[in-house]
Amino acid sequence: MNKKGFTLIELLIYAAAFVVVITLLTSFVFNLIKAQAKIRISKEVIDNSQRAMDIMLWEIRHAQDIYTPTSFFDSHPGQLSLKTKQNTPLGEETTYLDFYLDINNRLCLKRESNEAIPLTSEKVKINNLVFNYLTASSSQSIKIELSAVYNQATTTLISSASLRND
Repeated sequence: MNKKGFTLIELLIYAAAFVVVITLLTSFVFNLIKAQAKIRISKEVIDNSQRAMDIMLWEIRHAQDIYTPTSFFDSHPGQLSLKTKQNTPLGEETTYLDFYLDINNRLCLKRESNEAIPLTSEKVKINNLVFNYLTASSSQSIKIELSAVYNQATTTLISSASLRND
């Protein structure tokens, strides 16, 4: 007698093997998605921090002077006020601008007589902003320490710039 088909045991073995393969593939796909999300979050934190640092460094380099009465140095949250000839209001030769943290821990740039502009996204929170005022015999410099966090991703940037008195 010639029997065609599978026995019950063979079907159970094939089904079990199929379940194992599907479980492994599903686990791999979910881990891949989770890794991509972590990379995207890390990239957003780094991009936000770097963009904010670049803007602050540019403004420092083009500032005329550091306005110390409203600047807050050497501790978190710091504030930096600059006197500048860049982007002055109509009829003015100089203007002032401030870098500070708002109530949502976003880094902001506020130009005199303008609304504050957030330099970081709503998702990215600044958990350390310290400005150090460095003076030498003929130059003024600012050292900036900036730490940002979003979910579990954190980045810290440290840089400095000298005023060129443009």
